[in-house]
Amino acid sequence: MIKIIITILKKLKFIFQILKYLAIIVFLLFIQVFLVERYYVRFPEYEYKNSKIPKEFDGYRIAVITDVHYGSLDPGFWIQWVFENVKEKNPDVIVGLGDYVKKSKHSNELRNVWPILNDLEAKDGVFLVNGNHDHWANSKLAKSKLEESGKSLENKTTYISRRGSKVYFAGIGDFWEHKTNPDFVLTKMPQNNFKILIMHNPDAINMNHKLRADLVLAGHTHGGQVRIPILNYSPVLPVQNRNFDKGFTKSKYGEDVFISAGMGWSILPVRFFCPAEVPIIVLRSK
Repeated sequence: MIKIIITILKKLKFIFQILKYLAIIVFLLFIQVFLVERYYVRFPEYEYKNSKIPKEFDGYRIAVITDVHYGSLDPGFWIQWVFENVKEKNPDVIVGLGDYVKKSKHSNELRNVWPILNDLEAKDGVFLVNGNHDHWANSKLAKSKLEESGKSLENKTTYISRRGSKVYFAGIGDFWEHKTNPDFVLTKMPQNNFKILIMHNPDAINMNHKLRADLVLAGHTHGGQVRIPILNYSPVLPVQNRNFDKGFTKSKYGEDVFISAGMGWSILPVRFFCPAEVPIIVLRSK
């Protein structure tokens, strides 16, 4: 009888050990998914080479901010901390690709986040467009805040000049809520110059259009937020074209597209193998 009890106790001890280790693993996973990957923002640098990039722009740095999703779980002080870190990366230009707020029909979030966005500064300027969540919060207010900022590139073009050479920037409205054909802005830029087109939803670049952007910068997908390790695959992506995931890819017309995983979250406040990021695109002339 005593031997049986001892055997049972040993088995129970073994089970408790397993449960203890499982609890530790679950706790660490919770910290990783809910805290580390969501709040410890990365600033990865990606070099992009193109023969149309002038030598004067070799090493030109573009910070890509998208899907900030200001709200109770992505508070203003955290966003300000991220933006301060962006400035320390010494970008030449900052582009903002929309979804600056989280909630639908919630104008106060727009009013609260825009003073933070207005503080963004870079050597050659800050260019912003809106995303679907900005329209869902209050489309009229989102548009007015964007225009009042003096940083709007939505359905507009501009250029940066260095020692006589130019790089053009253009932006278009959100694919879901303010759809604009890429040709609307592409027709307003010289075709021989290097052209960067910014947008929120990458599906917009697959709309039928005659002229071509050289580099498209987009957000919206969050990189899927949850990715399967090894396979580097996300089961959930809010786009029509699943090739529009994260990182560099191609449009159906062969244009180079870069998609940032962004800063915030949607549906669930988690990130797994898909950390929050503000990428820095470094232009390289061939």
